[in-house]
Amino acid sequence: MEDRQTTERPPQAKEEAGRGVAVRLAGITKRFGDFVAVDDLNLDIYEGEFFSLLGPSGCGKTTTLRMIAGFEEPTEGGISVAGEEVQGIPPYRRPVNTVFQSYAIFPHLNVFDNVAFGLRRAKVPKDEVASRVADACEMVQLSGFEKRKPGMLSGGQQQRVALARALVNRPKVLLLDEPLGALDLKLRKELQLELRNLQHEVGITFVYVTHDQEEALTMSDRIAVMNEGKVQQLAGPTTLYETPANRFVAGFIGQTNVFSGTVEAADGERITLRTRAGFRIEAVARGQAVPKEGEEAHVAVRPEKVRFGGAGDNVSAAEVRQVVYMGASTQYIAELEGGGKLVLYQQNAFDAAGASEGDGISVAWDAQNCLVLED
Repeated sequence: MEDRQTTERPPQAKEEAGRGVAVRLAGITKRFGDFVAVDDLNLDIYEGEFFSLLGPSGCGKTTTLRMIAGFEEPTEGGISVAGEEVQGIPPYRRPVNTVFQSYAIFPHLNVFDNVAFGLRRAKVPKDEVASRVADACEMVQLSGFEKRKPGMLSGGQQQRVALARALVNRPKVLLLDEPLGALDLKLRKELQLELRNLQHEVGITFVYVTHDQEEALTMSDRIAVMNEGKVQQLAGPTTLYETPANRFVAGFIGQTNVFSGTVEAADGERITLRTRAGFRIEAVARGQAVPKEGEEAHVAVRPEKVRFGGAGDNVSAAEVRQVVYMGASTQYIAELEGGGKLVLYQQNAFDAAGASEGDGISVAWDAQNCLVLED
């Protein structure tokens, strides 16, 4: 596979439509003994961008963030923030602030004193401290809470205190290490939108680490999907979801059906794949190398692109094996005729005809929604 971290760097990297580079990682490698946590990473993160590092545990995303923050030093390569090299500069002297999942706020101090802590250490004048703390608390919807201790606040409010404490220092870049991970689902979704709106309001570059695909898709301008220390694909949320670069990205970003087999025919970007179970599938290669006849290949279709019955480029009889009600939609897991599992979603509309376990059904999907994947 091509190195997506370089080939997918947007052509608008002419400083991304006029924006400068807030963070540049040039050939960054980080080793811990014989283990390579980050492997020759090259990234430009733009000013005013909400940028996410997404991947499973151990993929190198948090190590990358810690190197930008100064808590780890790269084994090789260079890091610059706002155009200045930062190797060897301690975290407190870098133009960045970090918000952690654990909040790390002081339990013995009230909200005002927690937010003001960094300003006081920097010997900012008292009147300016009061003004900036008030502005930061207003940004994160904590006005009126200044005298409360952390023990009197909810988890979401404590996270807002941590955000305000970081923002009050006016960093060039705000680093966020899974800051919503400890919150319940409903609050996490609310704060995702609040964080996105806040980032637009303050205009600071956000670099966000998460293993939650939906969170990254909801909040980010661009996402770097990482695995084994490398960027597998760098793109916007729509591109990542609709045209994943390879099998890893397709499988990690949302649910997908992947079929493997041998190419029987190739016509332009369109191929015909015969699966190992003998099922023929029509698919297209968008931006991928088109496999040749006789080669092994993989294709994928998202569950929401599959429908019950009807005509299509790909049609098969199937038997429903499992039905999972998910609220807004129902997930069906079916066994295709001749073998092979298929997952499909159906919106729970009033006029939608469903199916039950054991039912024989027909399923269909279009070639344009079935993509060729690289390994």
